[in-house]
Amino acid sequence: MVVKFLKASSSFKGVFYNTDKIGQGKAELMAAVNFEALQGLGEIRPMDYANYLDAVTARNKGVSQPQLHVAISTTGRSHDKNQLTTIAVAWLEKMGYGKQPYLIIFHKDTENNHVHIVSTRIDHEGRKISSDFERVRAVRALNQVMGVDEDQAVQKDLEHAKSYRFSNLAQFKLILENMGYTLKDNNLIKFGKKLAEVELAKVGFRDPDDKRAAQMKAIFKKYAPRYDTASFKGYMKTKMGVELIFHAKDGKPAYGYTIIDHARKNVYKGGAIMPLKELLAIQGTLLSTQHHQQISPKTGEGNQHSQQQTDNGSQKPNESFQYLTGQLHPINPKETDEQISINISGDIDDEAIHGPRRNRKKKARTNLR
Repeated sequence: MVVKFLKASSSFKGVFYNTDKIGQGKAELMAAVNFEALQGLGEIRPMDYANYLDAVTARNKGVSQPQLHVAISTTGRSHDKNQLTTIAVAWLEKMGYGKQPYLIIFHKDTENNHVHIVSTRIDHEGRKISSDFERVRAVRALNQVMGVDEDQAVQKDLEHAKSYRFSNLAQFKLILENMGYTLKDNNLIKFGKKLAEVELAKVGFRDPDDKRAAQMKAIFKKYAPRYDTASFKGYMKTKMGVELIFHAKDGKPAYGYTIIDHARKNVYKGGAIMPLKELLAIQGTLLSTQHHQQISPKTGEGNQHSQQQTDNGSQKPNESFQYLTGQLHPINPKETDEQISINISGDIDDEAIHGPRRNRKKKARTNLR
């Protein structure tokens, strides 16, 4: 389970981002809480929610970016929309937003089920809700909601990381980083605090499986030409249990990559399986070849199908917001203490969420070459 703060804003753009998703059939409003003045309206529009949040926020002009926009994600479909909504409500209570007006929207258009939360950082008295150590508190609050013992979890994760075959310390650090940890000196850090000490002298280095490496080379040669780089990464991760991590710095093209074989617990230097230049050179070549084969050498015309018309009589996005009316699910805060089993989700696919992460990736990463 992952909690992520989305881009700060001086207005409530998160309302329209999420209601647009609803209009596209990719999301569902699960809860609209503490919007008392709107309950008498027969049809509630996105602007009504945004205006209400603006009205509350106007009681404190000193906060330049009052929007709270957060996503809570699970692994795949391990939690449904109702469970995620319950978790989100409990998390809001622990973060001090239980009495705030807020929206909870379930998104179902990515690999990982997740909910978005939109609220204001200003309370009804005009006071700003504390944002001190916000991201650290957010993770701890979610762990409390999920009943996660951080000390037990870190020991389990550490043993899991050690179970991989890796040939150097940099690769071991990358496994831990991929699990959300930072290894600094001998200290394992997560949730903003030191959770354990690692005896590096006792970390066993083992060369990855040669037979598996041969299989990996065959897989790369067969499937890499069928995809562009991003699609190939997605295919390898979802279908093969293999993660490709590219290394770059200062916004420049990647200079190398590492392969984490989660399925067989091996870590390979990417160049040992396929040199980066070769991988990038063959990306999409099969698709490109197939495209050219469809073009007539005589006429230059291909067998392209005309694009289907989208006007099939269905309701257009934002044509009406009436579909929200009657879909507000009442939440009883007393029912939010239910403990739900947890799996760790590594990402959420929305661009709004990944944007800040991509920016951070422009910074230097550990050189594993």
